[in-house]
Amino acid sequence: MVKVGLTGSIGSGKTTVLNLFKNYGFLTINLDEEAKKIIKKNSAEYKKIVDFFGKNILNNNNDYEIDRKILAGIIFSDFSKKKVLEDIIYPSLRTNIDHILQISRGPIAIIEGAVIIESGYYLNLDKTILVTCDFSKRIKRTYRKFDFEDFIKRNKNQLSEKEKIKKSDFIINNNYGFKFLIPQINSFIHFLNNLYKIK
Repeated sequence: MVKVGLTGSIGSGKTTVLNLFKNYGFLTINLDEEAKKIIKKNSAEYKKIVDFFGKNILNNNNDYEIDRKILAGIIFSDFSKKKVLEDIIYPSLRTNIDHILQISRGPIAIIEGAVIIESGYYLNLDKTILVTCDFSKRIKRTYRKFDFEDFIKRNKNQLSEKEKIKKSDFIINNNYGFKFLIPQINSFIHFLNNLYKIK
């Protein structure tokens, strides 16, 4: 199986690109969604996170799940606490992803995550795609989800696009809207087919 990492800065549109690959029939994995499963209530990771960060990170609607927005506010303000969270989640996350890949029969898997490069996970993959987008457009695309201060904190915790480009094999430019993504994805699929003789 050819394992392809898909990443991009906050608001770049990488999940949109992932969904397009899914429409083409590829196995697609969203690392953020997989991480959510790991920290569900009563999991070993859930208990470790609550023990370290305290019960103030739990939501107040009586189900006592971890409020990811509160937790994000903490870790994006303190790198050392971000590292603690990663050390709790990443081992299980990587084990789960490996299991998904092992039981899949598809020739290609697209694995999407915000910090594939920063975490070093891209070194375990065959190729890495970077979705790029202008800073101003990224702010506009995320304004309903994050306020400006939150956006800036998250953005500072990621490598710059310039640094990410150096470690990526293929660039998808998402400055010009949905219809301009399709030709770029087709080009990448053609690139993979030629490189790995999939067809």
